[in-house]
Amino acid sequence: MNQHQREILNVSINDEGNLFVACMDSGVRIYNMEPLVGKLFIDSTIIGSVSICKLLHRTNLIAIVGGGQRPKFADNTVLIWDDYQKKFVLEFTFANRVLALKIRRDRLFVVERNRIHCFSFPNSPTKLFSIETRDNPMGICEVTPLTNAAEIQLLAYPGHRIGSVQLLDLSHTNRLLTVNNHHHQLYNAQQNLDTVEESDETMTNGNMTAATVAASASSSISPSSISAHTSDIASIALNRTGTLLATASRKGTLIRIFRTIDTDGNIANKSNINNHYQHNHHQQQQYVPLSPVQIIEFRRGIDQAMVYGIVFSPDSEYVLVSSDKGTVHIFALKDTRLNRRSTLSSMPLVNNMQLASYALAKFTLTAECACVCSFGGGNDRRSVYAICVDGTFHKYSFKHDGTCVRDNFDTFLNSINQ
Repeated sequence: MNQHQREILNVSINDEGNLFVACMDSGVRIYNMEPLVGKLFIDSTIIGSVSICKLLHRTNLIAIVGGGQRPKFADNTVLIWDDYQKKFVLEFTFANRVLALKIRRDRLFVVERNRIHCFSFPNSPTKLFSIETRDNPMGICEVTPLTNAAEIQLLAYPGHRIGSVQLLDLSHTNRLLTVNNHHHQLYNAQQNLDTVEESDETMTNGNMTAATVAASASSSISPSSISAHTSDIASIALNRTGTLLATASRKGTLIRIFRTIDTDGNIANKSNINNHYQHNHHQQQQYVPLSPVQIIEFRRGIDQAMVYGIVFSPDSEYVLVSSDKGTVHIFALKDTRLNRRSTLSSMPLVNNMQLASYALAKFTLTAECACVCSFGGGNDRRSVYAICVDGTFHKYSFKHDGTCVRDNFDTFLNSINQ
């Protein structure tokens, strides 16, 4: 294992897929995806070594959790760094180690091994609810990103039964709060949310100070349960509108796609509910129930593999899967006929409906090297980016005939601008 592999603890991509961050013993490094260029370096002398870092879109707010060889902060604490003010502005402390974070423009989700906490965020952070979960050592949790008004507001996480997934409709959670305010200092920042790169728009407040947020809340939560696999869940993903859920088990051979509600009419109704909910959190909302049903099954391969991640394309036309086999598989969702079929499908007596499709296209990275991936946007939607913990950056493009071409390869630690 080389120096870069030892130093990089984690990598993640923002919701738009145009920035990524490397968590390192030496601090945090943030990069622009296209073109590949370093945007920000926060040294370990300031923040210590970091095990988790999440970006709020392209804003000046960055959530971190300490870890690695030289941490300055405990691994049960989430800190919010404001890069405009160059200081920490919020602190959330928990009973146990923080395994994962999800950050949106309105909420922060913090995952412990047996619990998920939800806070209002970033203005006047208050705990909205906590959920007891199945033992979740990988911190598996996904949430819709709140990037457009048509989203169904969903939280997805492993269910209590082996192989199951829970879907929680966030627009239907009650905010019955009992807030412990006697030791808070909460900031009320302006909602000007751009950017880590060269923009004059930032989230600022001269009176912003670090605070430990401690609140208790009760909520009425009725998640929908999906029996997705017969073995433990390894990875889940939601598309941007919350209409599709993808799952993989620890066997890693099959990827299953579920539709979360039953009709387009319900999606339209849900959009109206969410818009109203965002403007008036305290009123009761009409409830459109989730009705998840499996619609597609894909086969990643025959051999067991650990699935690192599943990602939907922005338009939900494709989905990709990365694993410890060193491969990234791309499946067609909109036109499943583009995917390869098993050779068994040509045999008589074989029911083709029971045969999962193989990937439309795939490419190979470093075997057994964890990576995160994203699709390109706009006219670049048939491009895939892969960022690996060995410090390498990959860009591939694919065609409907299954052809994959590598368009770019780089060592991103050499691309930081100081």
